[in-house]
Amino acid sequence: MKDDIQSEDYTTSEWTQDEWERAWNIKVGTAYTCEKCGNMIMITKGGIGTLEPYCCDQLMKPSHGTQS
Repeated sequence: MKDDIQSEDYTTSEWTQDEWERAWNIKVGTAYTCEKCGNMIMITKGGIGTLEPYCCDQLMKPSHGTQS
């Protein structure tokens, strides 16, 4: 059993490093809108991480015409 664990290759990933960096990049100028009340926010300071803006107890949607 120990040989089975050592023979597994856990170093590969479904995503490349560049894909991870793009996915975790919070971009300045991206706008989000609340579909319920119409409230809008715009990212003014970028960074690396996740962003899940909520309004009216629901996830805000990226607005059309924003950076991707």
